[in-house]
Amino acid sequence: MAKPEPRTNTVIFYRNVAVVMLAMGVWQVANGLLNVALPLTMAQSAWSGVAIGAIASAYAIGFMAGAFHAPALIARIGHIRAFAAAGGLAVAATLLLGMDTNAYLWFALRLVFGASAAVLFAVAESWIADATPASRRGGVISAYQIAGRAGIVVGPFLIAGGESLIGGALLVAGVFLALAISPVAATHRAQPILPDHPPGSPLSVLKVAPAAAIAVFAAGMVNSGVLAFIPIWAGALGTPSEDASAAGAAALVMGVIYAASMASQWPAGKISDQFDRRLVIGVLGAAWAIISLILTAFVDPGLILGIVLIGLWGATSLAHYGIAVAHAADRAQQGQLPAMASGLLIVWAVGSIIGPLVAGVLYASPMGMRGVFLFSAVFGAALAGTMLLRSRSRMAASEADREDFVNLHATSAALTEIDTEDAAD
Repeated sequence: MAKPEPRTNTVIFYRNVAVVMLAMGVWQVANGLLNVALPLTMAQSAWSGVAIGAIASAYAIGFMAGAFHAPALIARIGHIRAFAAAGGLAVAATLLLGMDTNAYLWFALRLVFGASAAVLFAVAESWIADATPASRRGGVISAYQIAGRAGIVVGPFLIAGGESLIGGALLVAGVFLALAISPVAATHRAQPILPDHPPGSPLSVLKVAPAAAIAVFAAGMVNSGVLAFIPIWAGALGTPSEDASAAGAAALVMGVIYAASMASQWPAGKISDQFDRRLVIGVLGAAWAIISLILTAFVDPGLILGIVLIGLWGATSLAHYGIAVAHAADRAQQGQLPAMASGLLIVWAVGSIIGPLVAGVLYASPMGMRGVFLFSAVFGAALAGTMLLRSRSRMAASEADREDFVNLHATSAALTEIDTEDAAD
């Protein structure tokens, strides 16, 4: 019978985890605010759909670069300094957006912001994984993910006050980004040492777990592509003649999307622990395809029905990333997991670069938002068909090889820190 952990160690553990969770929760409030403020600002400035999509892609390009270089940076200067440095760059990149609504300037600044975000996620999630005993890791990481989603839900409502608040949204976001640095920079807790894991290539993921790579790529394509234009669509569901109503509707819709995905991700993941994960992903893909087709046909359903439909879309389209990662973990051999997780992150980033550009072209076409929702429907249906074919061509992982589902969303690097000792159990 295992000995209970000493109370002192338990207290230190909770303090370590709480510091990082607090910092990232505050960070995600700013991120949620920017997810609404930037598209609305670009739309009010009459930017083209292609330009709006390019700005969304810039974040993903920067994130991919940051994901490659974060481990080396953290190993060189440590977790706390890396977090503070990346956080400071994110604050500067956000505040400088207010200097001018120039597309080239915004592209460069969002590139910097994306790279900074990747470093922050790597620091936070590797720190939590290191501080958490193996027996608690799944639950603690899930709690961390839920805390982050809660911040994203709250963030959009900070812009619900209309055009005057939109004008100051960058300042408010900068304040929250700066506040996020404080808990980590001020802590006196011992920081972990990040193991020296080489980044995995997308090719290695395709060979070991092709279904996971396809699902993660679809997540990047659709989630990033559609979400870049949802605030603009949502604003028109309110009262277009009143800026406050348009901004409030956009905030409400984005909040509903993230809340719905937060509610559905855990049960969907637990269901995947009992059945072939590829079939669960396929069902989610088919469901979001159907909902997307409804939104294509009824692109202006009004605020109430629009909230219901887009909530269902968020609950289905944003729920499969963690299941795909769990499927990849099922397929990985001992020692492969760090490279696998890194490779999946790269595949997601590639999809997130392409998706907003494709969605931007469709949004700029005569189809407008119908084209964006049709894009979502096509990818959902394609994902469902692909998962069905993969499940028939290759047997599901045996129960002994299956890893428990961990509640992850895109941009999560937590699995890179799972002990090889755990993988061998």
